[in-house]
Amino acid sequence: MNRKIWLMEGLSSQRDIIQGVKTFADKQNFYITVFASHRNERNEILSVADCSLLEPKDSDNRLQFILETVAQYGINSIHTGRNSPWFEENRAAIEASGATLTTGATGTDWLTLSEEKVTFAKFMEQNSLPVVPSWRVNTLNELKSHLASPPFSDSPVCVKPITGIYGMGFWRFDDTASSMDIFNYPESRTVNPQQYIAAASKAESFKPLVLMPYLPGPEFSVDILADKGEILAAVGRRKEGAIQYLVNEGEAFELACACARTMKADGLVNVQTRNDHTGKPLLLETNMRPSGGIGYTLHSGVNLPGLFAAYKLGLMQKIDVIGNARTSFSPVAVRSVTDVIVYPEQLTNKLN
Repeated sequence: MNRKIWLMEGLSSQRDIIQGVKTFADKQNFYITVFASHRNERNEILSVADCSLLEPKDSDNRLQFILETVAQYGINSIHTGRNSPWFEENRAAIEASGATLTTGATGTDWLTLSEEKVTFAKFMEQNSLPVVPSWRVNTLNELKSHLASPPFSDSPVCVKPITGIYGMGFWRFDDTASSMDIFNYPESRTVNPQQYIAAASKAESFKPLVLMPYLPGPEFSVDILADKGEILAAVGRRKEGAIQYLVNEGEAFELACACARTMKADGLVNVQTRNDHTGKPLLLETNMRPSGGIGYTLHSGVNLPGLFAAYKLGLMQKIDVIGNARTSFSPVAVRSVTDVIVYPEQLTNKLN
């Protein structure tokens, strides 16, 4: 029986997820048709699916588009990586069409909690999970006060926006950094605090920040397949410089899984930890969506996108998913390299 999964607009890993599903289906002899869609003409993503669609740019037209597509093509399951709050608000109408919906969460409250980093840290503390201390800074004067008397005596200080992705707005303060370091070595994300304050004082408004201790690491990123808080499969990536070591055990790995359980994660999600100066892992954040590096995890032998699709489409039972992830895993080191692909100027699989 042919089953149909629709991977709607996501972040940078949407192409890897499509390819993961198709590779797994071929290996397991599953009949899965992969639909993919995006608001923009991202042909490098859409071309690797069996069928592609362009999504409406206006959210007011999104629900009708989804319902018509499900009815016309007999979609069994929908996954989204973007606009998750909207999808949660419209879950009942979407699932009334007969298709299941996966947003990474079981409700809008969990999505909001994952995005608000200070609130997330407090929630983890309440659930007795070790987390990076986080202080909300609402004004420039508050920032000046904290820098004059840092709340973290044993660690340097860093800041990032209250909400955001891709590490945008993250800066580590270093009193010894020269004024040119920010221009000569932007990838280090290091800035002299006085230079940061001078720039912030000239801004039209001050956007709230999270003040945190900067931890030595290493950082762990754990990609997880969960079902309403139950962990079905997971692969951790220990980041040491340019090399990432794929693991499925250890204190950081277990902490990330405990976080996903606590957040009632549902689908493909990602949890990040970082070791403090004693080597103890602390929770950094959770993303109720696939990570940009989820494709790396396939090198461990565990195909998280494929397992997700097979489970949501009823082709594998929970016990089979758990068993597959356990027996297929092999530890390996991976490194990301720059690659170039031919960009398809025309789509041959386009439906609309």
